[in-house]
Amino acid sequence: MNQAFGTHTTAVDIGQLHHQSLNHQSLNHQSLNHQSHSNSRAMRHGLYRSIIGGLLGLSLIGAAAKSAAANLSEPLTHQPAIAEAVTQSTTLSKAEPSLAQPPQSLLAAEHIAKKSAHATNVRSIWLDRGTIVSAGSKAELAKVFERFKAAGINTVFVETVNAGYPIYNSAIAPAQNPLIKGWDPLQASVELGKTYGMEVHAWVWLFAASNQAHNSLVGKPANYPGPILSAHPDWAGFDNHGNLIIPGQTKAFLDPANPQVRQYLISLFSEIVSRYDVDGIQFDYVRYPFQDTDANRLFGYGNAARRQFHQLTGTDPITLSPRNQGNQQQARLWNQWTNYRIQQVSSFVLEASRHLRRQDPSLTISAAVFADGTYQRQQTIQQDWEDWADQGLIDWIVLMSYASNTQRFSELIRPWVLESSYRNTTVIPGIRLLNLPMNIASEQLQLAQNWATSGYALFAADNLNAEVEAMLAEVNENRGDAFAMPAPSTAIANHQHPIQP
Repeated sequence: MNQAFGTHTTAVDIGQLHHQSLNHQSLNHQSLNHQSHSNSRAMRHGLYRSIIGGLLGLSLIGAAAKSAAANLSEPLTHQPAIAEAVTQSTTLSKAEPSLAQPPQSLLAAEHIAKKSAHATNVRSIWLDRGTIVSAGSKAELAKVFERFKAAGINTVFVETVNAGYPIYNSAIAPAQNPLIKGWDPLQASVELGKTYGMEVHAWVWLFAASNQAHNSLVGKPANYPGPILSAHPDWAGFDNHGNLIIPGQTKAFLDPANPQVRQYLISLFSEIVSRYDVDGIQFDYVRYPFQDTDANRLFGYGNAARRQFHQLTGTDPITLSPRNQGNQQQARLWNQWTNYRIQQVSSFVLEASRHLRRQDPSLTISAAVFADGTYQRQQTIQQDWEDWADQGLIDWIVLMSYASNTQRFSELIRPWVLESSYRNTTVIPGIRLLNLPMNIASEQLQLAQNWATSGYALFAADNLNAEVEAMLAEVNENRGDAFAMPAPSTAIANHQHPIQP
């Protein structure tokens, strides 16, 4: 079995969330149960209005973000442990407005993809870092692509940045993955994609900056915070107790409110797209880490976020609690703090989408996201991907709809593939192969086809064995045309027109 240096976070059976590493170790997280989709969407926009129409006032947003950025070096007083852990910031570049109203689409009408509702045919797989490291050369990686071809795969998400480490020699990132030497796996993947008729998308971790579960693989101590935070400790996010990593979890997260973090990620995207002929960019970990309000485990208290929110409201968010006990003022401020964090993620997606569209209008932008209910995602990871899809910021929403039985799989994908539509954004169900019996995997693929979804995404290449390959070949041969069509670029999107400024 491959030693995997990186994994997805997954939603699994009976609504539980797991961090599943490719060495078959997992961490359980609180269930994200489904809420009514229509009620959740109404609540989402109601919460936006509460922030925008109340104390905050949109006119304050840009000025507050810039003021916060300018004052990041001023010591914090409410949480000494955080103030001591965060080094003083260097001079920041001009901050983008960090808290905005729900993003309005900046895409020109001509740019919106012209998709038929059921004509899409994405048969994709995540090519994980462990498989890449184990390959060790283009010749060996070609054997992996040969297996993809035999299984009918037409799109490969190549894990390009994992836990802060790119797989290529970057001029932007502090360090390359030390387990990759003497070859460029991303360039090899691009070339192999052309050889085998597959699209290649660069899969990038955004706000998750390390993975302590894999530090030993790269010769680092257990508490190593990753290459980014080692170089820039002032970019860190913290929990409400001053911890870099929430107890029981393994990943340190960047502060999405920090303008330097945002510029760093944009620069990294730009480098990838300018250096490599990739067909797409996939955002992963485009969220905050899992939080549990019942256990008083909350996150988002980076230096930049605390200063910006204090500028906007006069309140340091470290003093707020979801346990308001009927205090309406505190409840309102807590809702504003929740929505502030949601908007740090969503406004970054807007910013990144605008930049990538300008740089390469033909690029497909996707995001790997949780399939669970809107309200729970907002409260626990501050991920509101429906808003990104509504505004046309993302071309493909790839659901991490991982389940050990088909009933749970259907519950996870139904609200998004049968009961919703998002402009021209394609929604693709994901299936996790690890420990999944072949009859269940086949059932889930059949369900996706019966519901006329846009294809499927398989997690991950590490689990693509001969039995899975045979099952996929049978599905592609015998179960209709939906999953047996050419590569998706011409059928799905036509990004040939520039966006509006």
